[in-house]
Amino acid sequence: MSNPYDLARSILQKISCTLSATGSLMITSQVLRKKANRVKLQQRILLAISFCDFCTSTVWVFTDLFMPPRGNQRTCDAQGFIIQFGNTSNMMLMVALQVQYLLIIKYGWSETKMKKLEPFLLILPFCFGTSTATAALSLKLFNPANWDCWIAPYPDECTSSYEISHGNSDLEVTDCVRGDNARIFQWAFFFALLWAVAVFCIFVMIMITKSVEKAERKSASFSVNANRPNRPTQTTRRHSIQALNADGRLTLTDVNVIQRRTGRIELVLTTRVKMQCILYALGFFVVWGFPTIARMIQLFGGTIHPILLPLSGFFVGSQGLWNAMIYFRPKYSTLLEDHWWQKLWRLIKLNLLFCFEHDGEERND
Repeated sequence: MSNPYDLARSILQKISCTLSATGSLMITSQVLRKKANRVKLQQRILLAISFCDFCTSTVWVFTDLFMPPRGNQRTCDAQGFIIQFGNTSNMMLMVALQVQYLLIIKYGWSETKMKKLEPFLLILPFCFGTSTATAALSLKLFNPANWDCWIAPYPDECTSSYEISHGNSDLEVTDCVRGDNARIFQWAFFFALLWAVAVFCIFVMIMITKSVEKAERKSASFSVNANRPNRPTQTTRRHSIQALNADGRLTLTDVNVIQRRTGRIELVLTTRVKMQCILYALGFFVVWGFPTIARMIQLFGGTIHPILLPLSGFFVGSQGLWNAMIYFRPKYSTLLEDHWWQKLWRLIKLNLLFCFEHDGEERND
């Protein structure tokens, strides 16, 4: 590996994938060990995302063992299958996570109502990932591709049957030993989905942001109007009577105060959940940003700068790391340790060395 960019990519990718796999394990531990987390669909979706990321991060750490010359075609097929399955399932699960946030924040769906969609939000992503990986395997598309085994032509510069059929070559038969029309299948099985998911995440973020801003304006308007001496409505009087039945000391003013405070608490919680939703989407963009830039340069006939190789290798394997930072962000802010590294070590002990630590029934929304 004489190319310095290849060397940098190899080192950086192993570092990011190791951290990513560790982050995915921490999320898995937090979800599986706590009943309060296991019963929530959002947590189970994050568990599925962490599983997919752990699989892809692990095979990327040991990519040299899968690829020739140390590996063979069978190991190359195995790595390609895991990467294709893990990444496409992960992207579909990100869609499921965004849908879940949208239905809860904007449309006020309850956890009970969300469970009706669980087969679609959890099972369909795995079915899609398995189907594309199986199809690519049967079409002999998995071959050495830059830093791993994935959908690629072999030899790399061979002429596909699609190019021949469109008169772009003097050949009559493709000279690809494996991976005929691999460039087309890269788009069909991966990049088209990647860009569609990115657009969908942007759409969901806009809808959720507008919904929360509308709720904030409504809450602010309610707070102003609540201070005015209005005549009690029938609904307000009913709530007042119910409150008085529970405790004769409550007055109508007390009930109004309780309602305003409850509304503020719900709005604060909604805003926090909105921030988690946006951060997960932004983490997805960070991970796939540089590979997307490289692909767009290729699409428009440009030359990819060598620096994009190590940057893509580092970020594409860091999904679990970003997810873990976002997932444990609420918990991190509540820890009492003085320094950031003490808080980080505390989180690691709570989730990876949990036999020696005890944690309460926290939830990470």
